[in-house]
Amino acid sequence: MIFFMVMSNKKRKKQAEELQSSIAVGSSVMLTSGIFGKVISSDSDRIVIESTPGTKLSVNKLAVRSVEAAKPVEKKPAASAAAKKPAAKKPAVSKTK
Repeated sequence: MIFFMVMSNKKRKKQAEELQSSIAVGSSVMLTSGIFGKVISSDSDRIVIESTPGTKLSVNKLAVRSVEAAKPVEKKPAASAAAKKPAAKKPAVSKTK
C-alpha cells in the first residue's frame, strides 16, 4: 500500500513539473485563486500576467492551476475598399402638384 502512495506522489509531482514547464509568454493561464490572464514575462519562479489591459500581476509559478497554449494569430485577408463603402442612396423624389 505504501508503494502505491509513493507512486501517486511521484505522478503528481511530475504533472506539476510539466505544468510549470509549459508556461510560456503569450499563454493564457488560470491561477488557483480563479484569476485568468495572459503571461507577459516569466522568470525562474515568478510570472507576470495581464488580467485586463493595463493590469499586471506578479505571481509565483506554483499559483498556476491550468495553462492554455498560446494560440497562433491568423491573419485575415484585408477587405477590399469597395466592400467598406456603403451603397449609394437614391435621391428622394417629391411628388408635389
